[in-house]
Amino acid sequence: MNDMRSQFAKLGYGQASKPAGNRQGYNKNTAPAFVVTLNYDPVDDAEKVINHLEKDKYGNIALTTSQIRKFLTAVNVVRNKVDLYIAQNKYADELSIELAAEVKFLKVNLLYQAGRAKAVKDFMEISNLAAIIGDVDKNIKKFQRLCKYVEALVAYHKFMGGKDK
Repeated sequence: MNDMRSQFAKLGYGQASKPAGNRQGYNKNTAPAFVVTLNYDPVDDAEKVINHLEKDKYGNIALTTSQIRKFLTAVNVVRNKVDLYIAQNKYADELSIELAAEVKFLKVNLLYQAGRAKAVKDFMEISNLAAIIGDVDKNIKKFQRLCKYVEALVAYHKFMGGKDK
């Protein structure tokens, strides 16, 4: 296990040389040191978000796989409906009112999960997912970008050692 951790540290991943249990530059009384903006890059910013998540005393990411995958599942349900809508309306350049409402409801799903666990709340604040979901409105391209961002967040979470406790 330590050998794998040291290999990740050599590649620039993980917090092997830093004390575990706290984010770099994070003070519980202030805002996070890093927050994603609306002009986000799905892959690069996903990596930064996961790197800035709080770690437990063993250096593990506090956000569990179950917590992050619940949100991915909700996004994928809406994504399947959007894909079907696009297939049926080939020239559509924006989402229907019903689909736009379902996209907005993703924010409610995220807020509910954030209310249940501090790790999810920290993740929500750093990733800025609530604002990004609100920015989608009826824009299909923005929704597809949101989907890629959430997938990248889950992938980096897993890659960087995220797991269930």
